[in-house]
Amino acid sequence: MALQTGVGKSTLINRAFGVKKAVKPSIRRSDISLLLTNFPQVSAHYRPGEANIETPLISPENTLFVLHDSQGFEPGEDTNYETAKRFILSRRSGALGDRLHAVWFCLECPRTGTRLLESAAEDFLKSKKATLGTIPLIIVFTKYDEFVDDLEMKMLDHNFEEEELMAIASSKAESILNEHYTRSIHPLAGESLPHVAVSTEEGYENTLPKLVQLTYSMVSKWVAHEPSVVSNMAQRVNPTLKIQGTIDIGKKKYWTALRSSPNFAGHTVWDCLYVIHTDIVRVWNFPTPHLLTKKFRELMVKMVEDLHVPKTLNLTSMLGGSPVTAVSAVLSIPAAPIVIPIVAGLVLGSWAYSVYRQSKVVQQRFIAFIVDLTHVMETLFIITAGRHERVGSRAIKLAYNAYNNSAVKAWVHNQIESYRELEGRDAALEMIEYLIKSTDSEDNGNYHAEIRKLVLDPVNLSQDEPW
Repeated sequence: MALQTGVGKSTLINRAFGVKKAVKPSIRRSDISLLLTNFPQVSAHYRPGEANIETPLISPENTLFVLHDSQGFEPGEDTNYETAKRFILSRRSGALGDRLHAVWFCLECPRTGTRLLESAAEDFLKSKKATLGTIPLIIVFTKYDEFVDDLEMKMLDHNFEEEELMAIASSKAESILNEHYTRSIHPLAGESLPHVAVSTEEGYENTLPKLVQLTYSMVSKWVAHEPSVVSNMAQRVNPTLKIQGTIDIGKKKYWTALRSSPNFAGHTVWDCLYVIHTDIVRVWNFPTPHLLTKKFRELMVKMVEDLHVPKTLNLTSMLGGSPVTAVSAVLSIPAAPIVIPIVAGLVLGSWAYSVYRQSKVVQQRFIAFIVDLTHVMETLFIITAGRHERVGSRAIKLAYNAYNNSAVKAWVHNQIESYRELEGRDAALEMIEYLIKSTDSEDNGNYHAEIRKLVLDPVNLSQDEPW
């Protein structure tokens, strides 16, 4: 929500949810209810005054994102403002899917000589409890890069090195914003409100993930866990949160079944993995149909068949065999097809089509499947970050090869081969969560760094090509 135009809310939404336009759906969608004003890509579909805040709008690029356009309102303009407040009040209760789950209250970072809060903003903050109740209100300071740039300009005479200047200016910006919040916002709201500064410009890539993480936490705490999971699925800037979403859904639906297997009884291994595959892919919400095709499903099942006898591995030396080495040769000719060697003779073992029976080997393969697929999704997320375009099979093959040839995958499979179910504990669940989160550790962290080294600018990642 923004009470003025030009504060950067449209770009913020574009980047956070990976959308370019939204249109009126033929069927009402209410997975997420978000309030926003004066969204240009949406407004372009209507003549002035025609937009209706009650009409949900969705983007073909991200159908989990639902927009309610309240039209713009400026100081002195009361009609749209009151309409927006009535809409919020009407969405405080009712079916969980139709409720308003959170509000991003967008304010441009204060500049010299400008007023931080207009009268409408002050009124909204004063009435926060009465209007929103327990619905989380998150203060979003936009155009943070411009704010930091202004502070840097004022310190140029100090002859700081560029990196030092940026650090000092950023620290000062954070201090000023905290002071503005303490003096101007907190007294009006009468309670502590979460606040974060964001920018969509280069060099500030860590700001949007913070906002998304904060939203996830607040919705889960104050509304319900279910809409926080859906909001996580909709966002396209925070891979760590996607991993958490994979864990949340897995724990709720089937991870514990790896031990007791009631959900899998009577079904083939392929059918069980089919459901798991679909759930994980939907969490990551890539704009592509290819991740749910039979061929990609077969590739992921085939990946777990190379589980081998445990052996001692030197993790440090393994990490020297980077995915860059395995993939960079292919990228030296950007238009050349990417080859996945196993595709030519892709035949799944009979185990994949047999009826599920609990055993150590089957359990290990299920653990490996969940972890491998999650890491391939994570790799694809990193590769396609910031592109906001459909994901072609070329990008998927690139991510598959990068992880399949990485030391991380070798380490993961070695850990799974060493796995033993422990009495009285759900060790399978613990093992999956540990291995999924392992690339956030210091030892494995450079896998992400290696992926980011790939020179992908000349590569058409929206291109489709045979598997």
